[in-house]
Amino acid sequence: MIKFKTLFELVAGASLAALLVPAHAQEACNPDSFTNRDLIICGQQTFEKVDALLNEQYKKALASLAPADKKQLTDVQKKWVRFKEAYCEDIYQSAVPGAEAPIERLGCLVQTTNARLGELVSLQTGVPIDGFYKAASVMAGENREKGLVASMQRLGGADFDDPLWRQYSDGHCEMSERVFREDFASCTVRMRFQLPLNH
Repeated sequence: MIKFKTLFELVAGASLAALLVPAHAQEACNPDSFTNRDLIICGQQTFEKVDALLNEQYKKALASLAPADKKQLTDVQKKWVRFKEAYCEDIYQSAVPGAEAPIERLGCLVQTTNARLGELVSLQTGVPIDGFYKAASVMAGENREKGLVASMQRLGGADFDDPLWRQYSDGHCEMSERVFREDFASCTVRMRFQLPLNH
């Protein structure tokens, strides 16, 4: 009787676990389809790929930093996770009850994760990979010194008062300024430039 009960619990547990695995994980992405179902499947799979790359890059960044910087990077990463989850949940809630709400959330998760991936690469190389400074220089035109600040502000968009984003961006920009001499204010504007388009 006890063995049968244990076997039953194992089978029931495995069945429950199988039900909890999202259906999109078992299905192929069809990039040619624009149905909500296929957009969700493809979006989830894209997010999982970017998230895996981010985790690998985070480990590489940690391994390359001095002990004090490792502690700060860990702290900044936690702040980024809190911001990403809250921000993308807000985007989701603003689209509910529409059928596109899960698509909006996945798009936000992909964009914020991709932006953070770029920040982690930058921490290892010292080179921002988002094109912000190049775009600002092009926009500034011939009178680069006078026009650069204005073009950077324009690219960065309106101020963003989200307290979770501020904690994350302040922590990251403090680290970037110390490690690579990136101007703190410019870093903050550059990070606003990376926010998902929904902002």
